[in-house]
Amino acid sequence: MENVENVEEDLKQNTYIMYEKRYESCQKKLDKLALVSDRVSLLRGITFVIAGLLLLLGYQQKSPALFVLAAGFGLSFLLLVIYHGKLEEEQACLKDSQSVVKDYMARFDDGWKSFPVDGSRYLRDGFLEARDLDLFGKSSLYQYICTASTIWGQDQLALWLSLPGRGQAPDSALQISQEMKSRQQAVAELAQKPEFCMELEAGARRLRETEYDKSRKMMDNFFQTLKVRNYFPMVYRILIRFFPLLALTFLFSALLGIHRYLTMPLFVFLVFVQLMSAFLGFYWNNKVLSPIYQMNKTITPYRKLFQLLEQESFDSPYLRELQKTLQKNGTASAALKELEEISDAVCARHNIYAFVLYNGLFLHDYYCMERYGKWKDNYRDSLESWVKELGKAEALISLSVICHTRKSHCLPVIVDSRRPILKASNIRHPLIKEPVAVGNDINLTHSACIITGSNMSGKTTFMRSIGINLVLAYAGGFCTASNLQLSLMELCTSIRTEDNVNEGISTFYAELLRIKQMIEVSKKQVPMISLIDEIYKGTNSKDRIFAAKETIRNLSWPYTFTLVTTHDFELCDLENDLGIDAKNYHFTEHYKGNRILFDYKLREGRCTTTNARYLLRMAGILK
Repeated sequence: MENVENVEEDLKQNTYIMYEKRYESCQKKLDKLALVSDRVSLLRGITFVIAGLLLLLGYQQKSPALFVLAAGFGLSFLLLVIYHGKLEEEQACLKDSQSVVKDYMARFDDGWKSFPVDGSRYLRDGFLEARDLDLFGKSSLYQYICTASTIWGQDQLALWLSLPGRGQAPDSALQISQEMKSRQQAVAELAQKPEFCMELEAGARRLRETEYDKSRKMMDNFFQTLKVRNYFPMVYRILIRFFPLLALTFLFSALLGIHRYLTMPLFVFLVFVQLMSAFLGFYWNNKVLSPIYQMNKTITPYRKLFQLLEQESFDSPYLRELQKTLQKNGTASAALKELEEISDAVCARHNIYAFVLYNGLFLHDYYCMERYGKWKDNYRDSLESWVKELGKAEALISLSVICHTRKSHCLPVIVDSRRPILKASNIRHPLIKEPVAVGNDINLTHSACIITGSNMSGKTTFMRSIGINLVLAYAGGFCTASNLQLSLMELCTSIRTEDNVNEGISTFYAELLRIKQMIEVSKKQVPMISLIDEIYKGTNSKDRIFAAKETIRNLSWPYTFTLVTTHDFELCDLENDLGIDAKNYHFTEHYKGNRILFDYKLREGRCTTTNARYLLRMAGILK
């Protein structure tokens, strides 16, 4: 208990208190801004009323001085409106930063289990390891580490956690290993830039306001329209400048009294012609410009995120290449700034008064079409690669989360080897609170490991700890261990097997299908690790022991690791079988009064205790 208390105290001192202070600092700034915002809002209302009163008095008294004074207060009102808008934006940014800090604090407890982004959409029937190891879904690894707010970042993190390199040929394994190491370097560098990471997270936070499916549909629609080239002849480019210029010339001529009887009718006629042109082209123009209108609130956050990535200094090759992609063909942020201006102009046309005024005087819709057409010609081939690079940056930051929330963590050493390697010290389950998580050491030197132990002693949790840390390692992230050395291996699991009534599959048959898959993978003679919990628990003891021995025999090869948990002590005899390279491990318990206590520590050798009778007594079933 003393060690647990020391770990908890260290966490509070080293990290948690830092987040608390940051949270409190954000709150103090928000309180000050709220006070200033209320005062500016009051002052804005007063200046508006005064401007209105002065305008009314000026009209009644025919006083130019009062009109000038009213104009001054009107200008002051507009400046206060702009300033108040900036204050609101600053408050929104601070709230986003505070939200990010709050999420990091939640990861020290169980608060992270209420995070809205849990990756449930990435669960699929063919990836059974995801359910066994709680990679996606409620209370999953994805829910714990995901800091990504864009659909690109969420998808990229899910891809890296889905073991995309499985099933590859040995020649491809080296390339995959190099990719993992490259990502590791990037994650390690980002872990040393917490301020930058949190700023990027906060900048993307408001993108979560749009649901994933809606955001995906909107982005897909936008990218689809980018592929369509809008033909805009040169004569149109000339006319959309000539007609507004001619109309404004007639207007100013009429205001100056130059042939007013002629210039004013001509001005009205040209305004009518331009409005008719806008109405006639409304359907087509709206079809092209509508996706930009839908993207209006999204463009600014993306532009700021690109700007952050472009301005930061990176050393790792992976991040420098990412940055280089954003700076290709100009810069991503500059392109988004231009698109932001076009989007704002498009939004103006959705106000009926602005539509009539802007199109009547300037052929606004056609001007937007021309600007957007030029933008598409310049950046249609770059934008998708830019947002995907942003997604990679978000995913890399997610893989660094464990570094900021766990005292015991490491970047694993991935060894290029055609033989399986797994050596870990103090390896823990990342989804169990660190003060109560127990670390174990393991150095696999045998093909088969038979793990026995009483109920609730920690066998399954230990197996999941290995599997989930392997997934983190292969993704390129930090692991919850003091040290971890491993090679690239196929990961197969049979932990959470379920029956399927609709397909007539029993629990036992479901497990058979899992283990059949493992044996098929082993025939490829590639490095692999299999995690089997409570082997063949769905059948009688005699058949179970026979089937388990034969299964372990078929999975015992120099290029495989097979970890099996069981209550059948007969399987421990495999350690003496010359045809199987097996070793025994176990977990145990001790009793204190009427309590059963576990230390959850892995030990070599076979288990010699059971606790089923004791648990039955505790439950009141036995007397």
